[in-house]
Amino acid sequence: MAIDGAVHRTGSASEALKRLAGLEVDGQSVLSLYLDFDPARFPAIGERRTQADALLSNVEHRHPIEPGTPHEQRMARREDLEQVRALLSDRELSPQGARGLAVFSCAPAKALEVVRLPRPVEGRATVQIGPYVEPLAELVAPERWGVLLISRRAARILRGTRDRLSEVAEVLDDVHGRHSQGGWSQARYQRGIEHEVDEHIRGACAVLQERFAVAAFDRLLIGCHAEMSSRVAAQLPAELASRLGGSFEIDVERAGPDEVRRRALPAIEADERRREAEMLDRLEQALARGGAAAAGLDEVLDLLSDGRVQTLLLADGYAAPGFACPDCDRLFSTGGRCPADGAVRVPREDVVESAIELALNRSGTVTIVRHDPDGLAEHGPIAAVLRY
Repeated sequence: MAIDGAVHRTGSASEALKRLAGLEVDGQSVLSLYLDFDPARFPAIGERRTQADALLSNVEHRHPIEPGTPHEQRMARREDLEQVRALLSDRELSPQGARGLAVFSCAPAKALEVVRLPRPVEGRATVQIGPYVEPLAELVAPERWGVLLISRRAARILRGTRDRLSEVAEVLDDVHGRHSQGGWSQARYQRGIEHEVDEHIRGACAVLQERFAVAAFDRLLIGCHAEMSSRVAAQLPAELASRLGGSFEIDVERAGPDEVRRRALPAIEADERRREAEMLDRLEQALARGGAAAAGLDEVLDLLSDGRVQTLLLADGYAAPGFACPDCDRLFSTGGRCPADGAVRVPREDVVESAIELALNRSGTVTIVRHDPDGLAEHGPIAAVLRY
């Protein structure tokens, strides 16, 4: 099938979110496809194509066209699937520098969006009213959170941002209750129960590690009764233990995602304050001795484009217009030509959003200074701690 000339390729995930938020679909379904291009899992074009074919075939089975569906809607669904399949050329499956691809199709709205993603995503395809944008929102958030809720018999895993969490896995084990009799039999029985609980914790941590391998997160929280938190933390794999930001108490089996986020937020903010203070102190010391740090939009954008920024620090809510090179993705505060390749710089409504994505794409971190704005104010709304 020939692709209509209306394919829109968005320059960044943040721009795509804005466009998709304003997409008028008039109650029509949108096909949303996310492909994982992580070279550790899908290094070759053939493997990526197989992934796409499997996801699109699966979405046809999970979202069948019901009998009695109007002819126009049936044709629209087929057109969405056909034009997405036709779009996925070898070039689209191997975009330079991208770790994933998102495609959104709504034939009745004449919409076909393609977004190259700076981080790997979990491969998925879905059909729903309006585009499925939660993975995009996670990509442009400075930090992604994982939450392990665990009791003595159940465990749940959620993933998302400080503003939104979604459940991604559940573990339920048959751990026996406490013995009601006394004596040696009770002690042996209780030791057996505690062994089962330890096995349950290990199993839940193994599932968490599997989910992390598919869709990584930056920080981790444990939700459980207070007496279990150290026990669970001790079982975490080293890679996850290094991301642990704290714990909180909650009813593991009954709490919905909104309540989990509400109960987790104080722990998230405490972790943010601690790391924010450490990073501001590091910035202050480096700037005072003329070391590996910088401040001001022009200098930070230049160093960021050179790949020298380890941590980007931003005042909460800071935004600024700017420009980007369409060929090499260098960022600038003013227009003109790119000094690296001579291309004409294209305007960006908010170059700070592009700076966040570029930092994350180059394995940097981002600290939004929410809790101590005065700590950054004397240096301006943007600064950076450098790798060298």
